[in-house]
Amino acid sequence: MSEVGKTICIYSLKGGVGKTVLSLNLAGVCELNKKKVLLLDFDLQSGCIGMIINEDINKTMYNLVEDVKYNKFNNVSDYIYKYSDFIDVLACPKDPRQSISSKYVSIILDKVKSFYDIIIIDTCSKMDDVNLTILDKVDEILFVIDNDVFTLKNTRNIISIFNDCNIFNYKVLLNASIDFKVPYFGIMDMKKIIGANIDYSISKDMFIKDISSYLYECKIPILVKGMTKKCKSDVNTLELVIRDLEECYEKKG
Repeated sequence: MSEVGKTICIYSLKGGVGKTVLSLNLAGVCELNKKKVLLLDFDLQSGCIGMIINEDINKTMYNLVEDVKYNKFNNVSDYIYKYSDFIDVLACPKDPRQSISSKYVSIILDKVKSFYDIIIIDTCSKMDDVNLTILDKVDEILFVIDNDVFTLKNTRNIISIFNDCNIFNYKVLLNASIDFKVPYFGIMDMKKIIGANIDYSISKDMFIKDISSYLYECKIPILVKGMTKKCKSDVNTLELVIRDLEECYEKKG
């Protein structure tokens, strides 16, 4: 394991594009490749990772922040839920009244970085101070899109802002596994609309009819028996996302 974990933010300005399931599956391929990974649930609006992994998680990042504020913080492991030998979870607060200020984003990342190879950050679809801080602090951003005009136009807007600010540590992933109808836009059309390349694509093969039952049973879809064989090409794509993140980090270092 490297001294400092690589951080990737999963983001979209529109909900319903599959960010949370993608975050889970990225963590799953990290486990398949024996990488120590932290799922960091920064969807403070309606975070689901903690509930999907285990509804009985008692301590969250809110407890970590409060303990830091009052000099009670001792060890990161006090706030971590261990899903498996390779996957840990730092859940978002269950109570929406337990808000977290953007100034604690860096503190949380600094506390966890040295314990993991990869840190995967799930987010909500807001453009607020917390998300802006996360986008600024992470090594790489993965913009998730689907074949929807509103998603594409919102992605175009944020990519335009990033380019104007000379920020280029982002890539785009097309998630076709959630589209049930014939795609309205082709790949070239989508590239033209967002004004950027589509770096990765998840195919319809990754559509899981019984995904709700898997999530209800606290299963990461990609780790379900037979799934890696069924979705071999998409597993390779997810592995490429992680490999590119690591190579980007090495070049940056």
